[in-house]
Order: sequence, then C-alpha cells, then structure tokens
Amino acid sequence: MDKQQFATLAIGIKSAYPASKILEDNVSMDFWYAALKDIPYDIAENAVMELICTNTFPPNIAEIRKACMERCKRQVLNFDDAWGTVQKAIGKFGANNPDEAFDEMDDLTASVVKNLGWTRLCCSENQAADRANFREAYTEKATKIQNNNQLPEFVSKKKAILQEKYIPEIEEKKPKIENRKVPEPIQLTDKQIEERAKAVEEFRRRTAGESKKQ
Repeated sequence: MDKQQFATLAIGIKSAYPASKILEDNVSMDFWYAALKDIPYDIAENAVMELICTNTFPPNIAEIRKACMERCKRQVLNFDDAWGTVQKAIGKFGANNPDEAFDEMDDLTASVVKNLGWTRLCCSENQAADRANFREAYTEKATKIQNNNQLPEFVSKKKAILQEKYIPEIEEKKPKIENRKVPEPIQLTDKQIEERAKAVEEFRRRTAGESKKQ
C-alpha cells in the first residue's frame, strides 16, 4: 500500500468518525502508515470498511491489522476444534500410530500433543485433566502465533534481532564436584598403640569367658 492509498483510507476513517481526533496531524499519519504500509491495499480497504461498518468507535492499528490478517493468513483453530481433532485422532489411530495421527492435525495442534505425549494422552483415564493441560499449552502458543501474524515484517525482524542481543543465553548447568581432601592418617604414639592392644586383649578374654559359661 503506498502513501496515497493510505491517505484514502485515512480520509474514510476520519469521515466515518467525524467527532474523533484520529489521524489529525502529519506525525500520526506517518506513524500509522509505517505500521500498515506492508498490507496490500485491497485487503486493508476491505478490513477498514468492515470495521467502520461494525464499530461505534474508530479502529486502532491493532484492530486493523487483526482484521487484515483474517483475510490473508491461515486462521488458527480455536481450542475446541483443536481438541476435537485430537480426540478424533486418538479414536481412529490409537497409541501405536502416532505418525498417522499427526498427519491429520495442523502443525500447532500436533506440536502441543507431542509435548504432552501422544501415548500418555491415548492411555490416560483422566480426560478432564488432559483437556485442561492441552488448553493451557494450546492457548499460549495460539496467542503467540496470532500476535506474530499481526506484526509488520520490519517489527518482527527487529524483534528477533533484539531478542538475540539482549536475552541472555541459558548456561548449561554442570554438576558441582566438591574437592574433598582425603584425611591424613592419624599417627598414634607408642603408648596409645600399647593401650589399644591391651583393650583389645581384655575384650577378647571377656568374650571367651562368657562363651565358656554358656
């Protein structure tokens, strides 16, 4: 979408919401254009027309990009549909045929199932817990994908660069090896050796005497 096409969209938005102060200066126009210029004009025009026909308040950048992505990106399944796919695959293929089961799932659903464990899901007797665990993992990944789909390419690329630059690497934890010193042998004096020998001999005599009594 070029600047002239964006200007046409901006006029349409401002005319649909005459009481608002949206896009009233050149700085706002330039900022909005930078955030939306990667979208083909026919997609942006259709999305904006839908929004101004259905929203009482003027749309923001996020709403416009979301509406546009619904027209040009493959939609992420909602949780219920994704879980239904998993249940159908379990009933059809069972625990011994994971590859065939994964082939019938979309990539997102399959990745969540693999993380949870296909065999464990097939053999589980607690479907309520499995459903809850799947929902938590699936929703988190689906939200991330949807958000990434809405980003302009220059934003997503810069985001990746910044993450690589600022997020510290996870250091591999190595087990600590304690350097324990082997205690040096105790040096006994002649007197201590003699006393210990007497104690051992006394213990031997008593033990022998008790054995004879028995």
